Amino acid sequence: MPPAAFNLRRYGPSSSVDRHDVAQWVVPLQGELSFELEGRGSRLDVLQGIFVAPHAGHAQTATVNDRFLIVDCPADMFDDHTLERLNALPTLALPAPVRAMARRLAMLPGEAVDDAVVDRELPVLLQAFSPAGTATRLQAVCARIAQAPGQDWPVARIAAAVGVSGSRVHALFQQAFELSPQAWLSGCRLRWSRAQLVESDASIAEIAQQAGYSEQSALTRALRREWGMTPAEYRRGHRVAR
Repeated sequence: MPPAAFNLRRYGPSSSVDRHDVAQWVVPLQGELSFELEGRGSRLDVLQGIFVAPHAGHAQTATVNDRFLIVDCPADMFDDHTLERLNALPTLALPAPVRAMARRLAMLPGEAVDDAVVDRELPVLLQAFSPAGTATRLQAVCARIAQAPGQDWPVARIAAAVGVSGSRVHALFQQAFELSPQAWLSGCRLRWSRAQLVESDASIAEIAQQAGYSEQSALTRALRREWGMTPAEYRRGHRVAR
């Protein structure tokens, strides 16, 4: 997924009109914000946020004790349908998963949010506000799976997250990756397992279980098939290479 930046910010009583090349979400964590976007006024609070399209003029006035999550995303993170939809309807009622994300981030100190947190939380926004079946929604779901590949991810669950039928999600995966959902998931689990073999001291059995394999031998078969070596051989070889 392309890089994005999360910042926790406070606004003053007024600001001049600003424009920027990136798309931006404004998600209130505390207080409220009077927000003007291309001449249209909105009032934001913990139940309502806004999407600012690239190059859109905007200004804001905040109350005291305010705090907001600002998410900067490159425009090419979005497919055309998603970007057009968000640009047409920029004021966003924040669904429960987004509000839960906001509460988690509100507990962080300072302003900058580290990359690991961004990788974990960005898919929540993308999935919540991308129309069902779009490329942006698919990428958001794939990012969620990559964060927790060991969970149970049957095709029905993946399809529901993307917002389409089981047959349609197969077509979307074939179009995007030339793989079935389960083949893509298998690759995701093996990638996660390889990272753990190199970066952690967990046993091979523990890694296999956490990655979603039924048993250690299933991981061994997958790694031998794709990389021509056992997990122990992969661990030894790649730790020496570091």
